[in-house]
Amino acid sequence: MSKFAEARKEDAATRALNVALDQLMPFFYFYQQAGEGLPDFCFREKEEIPYPYRSLLVHENDMTPTLAAFHQSRLGIKVHAHEDTEGMVMRMVSLTKEDGAAVEFGAIAIQLDMFPSAFCERVREGKQPLGGILGEFEIEHRGGPLCYFSVPADKLIGEALDQPEGEELYGRCNQLMDRDGMVFADIVEILPRSSSTEEFVRP
Repeated sequence: MSKFAEARKEDAATRALNVALDQLMPFFYFYQQAGEGLPDFCFREKEEIPYPYRSLLVHENDMTPTLAAFHQSRLGIKVHAHEDTEGMVMRMVSLTKEDGAAVEFGAIAIQLDMFPSAFCERVREGKQPLGGILGEFEIEHRGGPLCYFSVPADKLIGEALDQPEGEELYGRCNQLMDRDGMVFADIVEILPRSSSTEEFVRP
């Protein structure tokens, strides 16, 4: 291979890495803050996500009501890490059922500039999932999944989701948009494996 071809290959690999890290923000941000390397994310086509996780991930709906309906439980929030600036809130969080079991782990960056102060205050409290607050304030929005992935649980993911390290989990990088298509949230969402979940949903 010529030096020119090698350089082009390296440039393509660098661009692919930068795209991947951009899609994984703000999850990547919190790993950097903790001085941890990212686990081995493998980006996949939606058809490669197995059921039942495909049913829970491949859609344009907000994940909070989707998981609440599936698990037949109101969802709460557990904040693992937090950054708050004047116009943005970033969090690494778990969504939890009423019995405390985590049904999702990930990170979210929320742009607050376009929202009323009462909404922003509720978000900053960190006591309720964003999807619940959006519903309460009747803010029209939709999801826009960027990509899907599998990832082996590392120590942080495993502890948050009560999964053994190395367990292959599935998730997505998603955006939330207002009715005009303006993006106001970037989200990385990872679901736990569950035998009861896998028995419940079939192709």
